[in-house]
Amino acid sequence: MSSEKHGLETGALNQFSEVFSLEHGNGRFVFHELRNPPEPDGLCALDGHTLYVEVGHIYGEESDAKRLLGRTGRAAATQEQRISASTMPLDGRLVVPLNSLLANKATKTYQASRVWLLIRSASPLWSREDFKEHQSSIAIPLEHPFEQIWLLCGPRASFGMLRLE
Repeated sequence: MSSEKHGLETGALNQFSEVFSLEHGNGRFVFHELRNPPEPDGLCALDGHTLYVEVGHIYGEESDAKRLLGRTGRAAATQEQRISASTMPLDGRLVVPLNSLLANKATKTYQASRVWLLIRSASPLWSREDFKEHQSSIAIPLEHPFEQIWLLCGPRASFGMLRLE
């Protein structure tokens, strides 16, 4: 696992633990360690019972991802990509990648009995209220392997979270 991927997943799980504690009580959700595929990304506990969490991220457009991940030089977004992304409405920039990630994750299978899906928006452009406003546009697949699906609505705990199912 790359150190960048490790850092992103650890950050998302720690952020979720922080927000979950604020909303549902301290110590109820605990992140223990990252796992390797084909297992879900995180081994956690909920009220002392084992829980696995698969983690995904959305960034917006490719140029948004490159900027948010700090890509420089040849790996940075081109001016054309930045202009194209800046003219796209935010709901298309965030809801479309979210729906794509949900559809992709719905095809996964796991040997674990309790698996949640956690998606973190890395974009600072929307918060919980924005995602709630567009929740009817978020397409949760009818069939998926997750007990619950959660969205961290931004890169920090202050952006809030939303249960999608």
